[in-house]
Parts: sequence; structure tokens; C-alpha cells
Amino acid sequence: MKIHNKILAAVLTALLAAAVLLGCAGCAENLDVSGGIGDQAWLYGVCYPENERAYDGNYDAEAEVQLMANLGVKTVRTWMQIRDLLVSPTQINEAACAEAHALLALYARHGIRAVGVSHTNFNAGTSQSGKIARDPSAGSEYVAWLEDYYTAWKTLVAEFPEVDYWEIDNETNNSVFMNNIYGEAVFNQDEMAAISTDLFYYASRGIHESNPDAQTVMGGLVGFQSGRIKTALERIYQNIQSGGYGYFYGREPAESSSTDADDYFQIVCWHPYITGAFNRTVFRTLNDEIYEVVLAYEGKHKKVIFSEIGFSNETYSETLAARYITEMFSVIEEEMPYVESVLYFKLFDYADPSYWTGSYSRYGLFYDPNPDRSYTNNETDDIVTPGAPKPQAFAFQQAAGAAGDLTILQPA
Repeated sequence: MKIHNKILAAVLTALLAAAVLLGCAGCAENLDVSGGIGDQAWLYGVCYPENERAYDGNYDAEAEVQLMANLGVKTVRTWMQIRDLLVSPTQINEAACAEAHALLALYARHGIRAVGVSHTNFNAGTSQSGKIARDPSAGSEYVAWLEDYYTAWKTLVAEFPEVDYWEIDNETNNSVFMNNIYGEAVFNQDEMAAISTDLFYYASRGIHESNPDAQTVMGGLVGFQSGRIKTALERIYQNIQSGGYGYFYGREPAESSSTDADDYFQIVCWHPYITGAFNRTVFRTLNDEIYEVVLAYEGKHKKVIFSEIGFSNETYSETLAARYITEMFSVIEEEMPYVESVLYFKLFDYADPSYWTGSYSRYGLFYDPNPDRSYTNNETDDIVTPGAPKPQAFAFQQAAGAAGDLTILQPA
């Protein structure tokens, strides 16, 4: 029976892969829609990395969340890192959790839905986002690490019942986040997909044990124009269908493995960053092709969240970035009904030269509000006004149909 099931799983995987290769355009009409299509009441969102905001001085979380509301934000991707909010897989950091609860209460006051994301974990190395090479054999270091990963997610979600959406890790086909525990880029794309599949399953088990009603979001995939998102997604689905994943290694029988993708992620997620000019038709087509992978392997509709997308002013002028924001939201609202939320990266610039990329981050809708981080507009060389809106902020607000003061963080 076990051998028969493995053969059947292999055949099914091959057939589904063939369906993807042949294309699934237009197949949506005949598919089960119980998985839902995106509720675009939550479409307009932003990324808000709290670690970039918690500087000493005039940081005002209440004002910044009010600014989000004025902007028209309905969903926020909020950084809830395991290594920040927990001191061990089973113990919370009470002071950090108190701050997070207070911020979540501000979101709730303004009707903003929080998507909590963590891409850190407990490991014995130097990289908090580091991963261990896959070895599902009983008693392996990898399995012990996965058990801690499951436990940490269970502890985190139990502490925050007010959060219903949880994004499991980040860019799990990107060596920046899928490096080893010493920060070394040692995993190939197949290895990243294999580890990702396990991470999604183990985290989902922990999340749903603490909050059965929570929605699990796949850590956003990258490589939009290169085709890497499609390839990574196909690999993950093939792993799920293989029957070799989806159970607790070493303490549950392999025959109990889940081949139901919902047990790994209930919402699909990717980051459709572009290079070059924004083209409405190309953008829609590339995203549709990725969504067709979901349809082909699952046989039903499934919600999608873009947990990051942005237009950096290192590459695009402020005027052009504003135009692209308008065009992006327009095509998503009019032609991409599977997308529930777009979490624009990000609310503010981060003008700290020690930023992890080695330079300032100029993705913000607003200039960095920290008055101690003085920097210049790279188009005009003028010193920027801390917290002032860029043209992108007004474009976002107009697209969202919102109104309200966008200058509330500027110095008086």
C-alpha cells in the first residue's frame, strides 16, 4: 500500500507538472472557488518594519499609525520576529511583547489588519535567519531545529491571538534569507525549496494549534521577471505532492504525510518587484502565469498576497514611482481578482548608512521621520524634510480613495 501511494503521488505530480507546462489559461471558470478570491477591501497595504522605527527620541507610534489611516492603508505587514519577541522557543520576551501588543492595538483602532511576519529562528549559529541543511532522519540536527521552529511559532501565535494572518519566513528562494546558520549562501534552489516546504508545514502546525482560525501565508517568493517565482512554486508543490513531506519527522509515520497544500500555506505570496519600466500588460501576464501554477496544482482558487513590492528612488524618480504606483493598483483592481493585499515596501525611507544593504533605503512613501538621520533628495540634492510625504504617498492615497493630512510627522 505504501509503495502504491508513492507511485500514485509520483504520477499525480507528473500530470500536474504537465498541466503547468501546457498552460492553464482560462481554466479558472471551471474550478472550485471554495478557497476564495482575494477580498480587495484589504488591498491597500504597506510594510512597516518596526525595528527601523524604534529610535531614541521623538518616535510616535500613534502618529505613525494615524498617518497610515490617513493614507488609506487597510493592511500592514508588521515585523514580529521570533528572535525579538521570544527568548526561547517556549518563552516570550515580556517587554518586547508588550510593545507589540500596544502597536497591534493601534492598528485595530483604525481598522487596519496586521499580517505578522517572522524570518528569524533559534539556531546555534550567527545568522538569525540561517537555515540548516535538510536531513529528515530521526534524531538529526535538522529535525531538532524544525521542532524548535514549530514550537517557537506555536508560542508566538499563542501570545498574539489578535493577529489572524501570519507570513512564514521571507523570500525562501533567496539566499539572503535562505543562507546557513553562519550567513553563508550554500543552498541551491532545490535545497531551498525542500527546506521551505518543511518550514511552511512545521510553522503551520504550530500556528493552527495556537489559533485554528489563523490564516497562514507562504513566505513571499522572489524572481518575478526571471521566472524564479514560478520555478520555486512548482518545486514546492511537487514536494508537497510527493508524500515525502508534511509530517513530524521521527515521531509520526511517513504514511501520515499531508499532500494538501492548505496544510502548508492557505495564502500564496510573492514579491513582484520589477526592473525597468512598468508595463501594465506585462505585469498582469507575468502574475497570471504564476497564479496558473497555483490553479494547476491545487485545482481551486487561492488568495494571493504581495507582501512586498516597491519602487526605489535609487532607480526611479519620485514622479515616475508615483505614476507606477497608480498604474500598479489600477491593473490589480481591474484585472487581478486573486490578489487580496498589496503590501507596499515601504512606509518610510531608512536613511541609516549602516542599513543591511550597505546604503540608504529609498523605497519609502515618506522621507525618514527621524530628524537625526539627515540626508538629501538624490534628484535635487536638497536636504529632505523629515517625515514629509513624497509624490508616491499622494498617489497611493488617491488610488486608495482616502483623505487626510499626510504631513502630520513633519516638524512644526
